Amino acid sequence: MNITKHAFERMRERGFTVEMLGRFLREKNLRRDPSGKDGVSKITAEVDNQYWTIIVTDDLTTLITVRRAHEDEVQDAKEI
Repeated sequence: MNITKHAFERMRERGFTVEMLGRFLREKNLRRDPSGKDGVSKITAEVDNQYWTIIVTDDLTTLITVRRAHEDEVQDAKEI
């Protein structure tokens, strides 16, 4: 997966490590939400007892940004 400069900077700011990204992507209960906007999808999962959302291209080749999940995304992820 390619990581944009913006995503790498957000990861560093938020303490989201490459190891956490690996655990995130191996998570069995991923909640993928294609936004239909500009070819990107949101994926939400729990890593280290915190919910995170990553924004990726629809083909899952490029990580655009990483952030803590919003409350509605956490609720949707818990329903899986």
